[in-house]
Amino acid sequence: MILAVVLAALLLCFLLVRHHVGVPFLAMVAGLAVYEHFGASFAGVISQWIPAIPDWAADVGLYILFVAFVPILLYFRAGRSGLFGVMRAVESIIFAVMLTSLLAPSLVELFSFDTLAADIVGYIEGIRGVVMIVGILFAYVDTFLYRSGRIS
Repeated sequence: MILAVVLAALLLCFLLVRHHVGVPFLAMVAGLAVYEHFGASFAGVISQWIPAIPDWAADVGLYILFVAFVPILLYFRAGRSGLFGVMRAVESIIFAVMLTSLLAPSLVELFSFDTLAADIVGYIEGIRGVVMIVGILFAYVDTFLYRSGRIS
């Protein structure tokens, strides 16, 4: 249930705000790469510095910071999108699905009482690669078209 709420909230937000998603997409992928290389060791350092924070909380917090928080900030700083109609909806859907699929394991860990979300995470892990490839390709197209002035 928590995954559906997050997906719906992100989709509604992205449909209403109408910014370019190319740079935030790529920032999301970069944040995922940084977290995978340095996140676990840095979470251990944080939990040593601040003993009140458990290891799993520091780990989830860093993951959400790198993968969701910074890209969403970049999304709100991006220029207005010139896409309309179906392409605007597709852009918003892809961004919301990619962000939700990347956040799903962390959300299930935070909200362990949601057993339906835990079942869905297994399916999401199976299609995560496809979602990442589609998102990255769409981010490149959006970035190149935006920079060349053909969209806005």
